[in-house]
Amino acid sequence: MIRIKSFHLIILMLILVGFSSCEQYFGDTNVDPDSPSSVTPPVILPAAQLRLAYVVGGDASRFSSIFTQHVDGVTRQFSVIQNYGLQPTDVDALWSQNLYSGILQEINQLKISANGNPHYTGIAQVLEAYTIMLTTDLFGDVPYSQALQGRENLQPMFDSQESIYTSIQNLLDESITNFAATNNGLVPGPDDVIYGGDISLWTKFAYSLKARAHLHLGLVDQSNYTKALTALTNGFSSWEDDADLKFGTAATANAPWFQYNNERNDIAVGANYVSLMNSLNDTVRGKILGAPLTVPHPIFVPDQAQPLMTYTELKFIEAECRMKTEGATAATHQAYLDGISSSFAELGVSGDYPAYVAQGAVDPGQATLSMNEIMTQKYIALYTDVEVFNDWRRTGIPSLTPNSGSQIPVRLPYPNDEVNYNSNCPVGVTLFDKVWWDMN
Repeated sequence: MIRIKSFHLIILMLILVGFSSCEQYFGDTNVDPDSPSSVTPPVILPAAQLRLAYVVGGDASRFSSIFTQHVDGVTRQFSVIQNYGLQPTDVDALWSQNLYSGILQEINQLKISANGNPHYTGIAQVLEAYTIMLTTDLFGDVPYSQALQGRENLQPMFDSQESIYTSIQNLLDESITNFAATNNGLVPGPDDVIYGGDISLWTKFAYSLKARAHLHLGLVDQSNYTKALTALTNGFSSWEDDADLKFGTAATANAPWFQYNNERNDIAVGANYVSLMNSLNDTVRGKILGAPLTVPHPIFVPDQAQPLMTYTELKFIEAECRMKTEGATAATHQAYLDGISSSFAELGVSGDYPAYVAQGAVDPGQATLSMNEIMTQKYIALYTDVEVFNDWRRTGIPSLTPNSGSQIPVRLPYPNDEVNYNSNCPVGVTLFDKVWWDMN
C-alpha cells in the first residue's frame, strides 16, 4: 500500500500567507466570512492538517512535557514554567490563534465546502474530534457547541467536558459511516498530507481515536475499558498505519520541535526521564529518545513525521484495558510486549528489542506483569507526546516528584484573553484543579 506521507509544505505555507495577504489588501469587501464559496476542500484540508500537527508538536507538547518531566526548562521563559509558573498569557496563542480561530475554524469551513461529500466530511469529523479532545484534555470545560459563531456570539458558553466527550464519540461514529459511503464528488488525494486520501486508514484512525477517548474515561465508568478494546479491533494494525504528518526540509516547512531546538536553547531532555531509561538499561533507545535537545537530533529532524497517534500507543491502550478487565492474561502480556516492540521498530532498532525485554525489570513475565510496567514503558515510548500527560494524570505512573512546591500541575490555565473577554470563562481555576475525567 502506497501512502502519500509527504507534501511540498512550503507551498502550503505560501498558500496560508497568500490568504492572509489578500485579506489585508482587500479587507472584507463583498465577502461573507461564513460562506467561503471559492475555497475548495483540497485547499482547506492540508492547511488544517498542517496547523494541527504543528500545535501537537509545538506548545501542547512543550507545556505538557514539562509537567511529565520528559523535558526540563533550563532558562528564560521555560525556567519559570519548569517551576510551574505557566501564565494565562503563555497559552493565548495556543488557544485563540491555533486551536479555535485556526484549526477548528478551518475544519468548520472544510465541512461547509465539502458540501455533503462523505469522505471529506469524514476526514473533517476525525480532525474535529481529535482537536476538541486535545483542547478539553488540556483545559477542561471549553467552548464547543457555541464556538466559531464569530460576531454572532463573542462570549460562547463553556461546555462540560462530559458533554464534549459524548460529542467526540458521535463525531467519530459519523465519520466511520461517512467513510463507508460511496464518494460522490471530489476525491481526497495528495491534499491529504496525513494519509494521501486512503480512506481505509482514516477509518482505522477513527476507531483508534475512539479507543483513546474511551480509555480517558475509564475511571469515570469501568465499561469504557471494554469499549476501548472493542474499538481498537478495527484500529491500527501496524506502525505503518500511524497517523502522522511529514514536514519538509525547507526552512519554512520544518517540523515544530526542530524549529524550536534550532532557534532556542531553554529546554533540555528531562533528567528524570533519562535516569529512568538508564535504570532499565535502555541504552539503545536512550541514545535516540534521551539525546540532548540540540541540532542535529536523532528524531527531531527538519522533516520529522510528527505523530498524531501511533500503533505503539494503541498496543499500550490494549495492554492497559486488558489489565483492567481480565488481569495479567497472555493477551495482556502480548499487547504489552507488542507495544515495546513497536517502539523499537519505529525507531529503526528492532534488533535490540529481544535483549531489552529479556530483562526481568522490563518483562517480569505474564503472571507478575503489572500496571506499573505497562505505563512505564508507554511513558518511555511516547516521548514528548501530549497523551503521556493524560496517562500520568489517570494513573500516577511513573511516580514524579514536583519540581517546585508539593504538586504537579494537572491542566493548563485558561488563556488571558478568554478570562478578560468571555464572562462565561470559569473563574478561580488553578493549574492544580483536576479536569472532570481525572479521578485518580
